[in-house]
Amino acid sequence: MTKLQIAKLRQEVYLLKGRRSTLERIALGFVPMLPASLLERRFRKGGPAAYYLSIPHPKTSRHRYVRKADVDMIRRQTDAWREFSRAMAEWVRVNGAIERLLRRMGSGRCRKIEL
Repeated sequence: MTKLQIAKLRQEVYLLKGRRSTLERIALGFVPMLPASLLERRFRKGGPAAYYLSIPHPKTSRHRYVRKADVDMIRRQTDAWREFSRAMAEWVRVNGAIERLLRRMGSGRCRKIEL
């Protein structure tokens, strides 16, 4: 592998490290989270909305009614959870990409051993 190819790989690693740093800032935030989804249901066409929390449970999910006064707070907390979980999933993908690039750089820098 030439020095130019290694330099390009190094550049990709630096870009991915910047993205990983951004994702880590999201994950390290202080925003309260609820590990659930907020569902809006209407029981009649054009009727008022009722809100429920969908809470994951082993093999199923539970629903819990949310009072209208609490909907805004719950929405912020479930949105924070969604952002956190997406950031963590992307962090894992970025880490894997960084590892693959570093391994390619390492194998490209190794000298061949002839036996």
